[in-house]
Amino acid sequence: MSKKILVADDERDTSNFLKNILERKGCQVSVAYDGLEAKKMLEANAFDAVLLDCSMPELTGPELVKSVKEKSPKTKIIIFSGYSAVDGKLADDLGVDKFLQKPLTAQMIEEALEL
Repeated sequence: MSKKILVADDERDTSNFLKNILERKGCQVSVAYDGLEAKKMLEANAFDAVLLDCSMPELTGPELVKSVKEKSPKTKIIIFSGYSAVDGKLADDLGVDKFLQKPLTAQMIEEALEL
């Protein structure tokens, strides 16, 4: 059975890049372009994993992590950012499954999701 994955990033190039990688691996991918849209998708659907940008409009990645953990504690959470030190520490504090530093590569995503 294919994994259902939510990608949340306001940068459309990154979102499309991630969507293409995941679909090639047989995943069902939903994309949100801001935190509020992602939260609505999470409330309406179950996902195996969520890939979140740390910095998004409407609702930030860290705020969204709290929502995911409350609604679906078993959902794998991968957060990514272009700012390594600060956001890496924040990711540890939030207890996400993985923190990735931009620029992202297909290999990084595949390894993080065990595809």
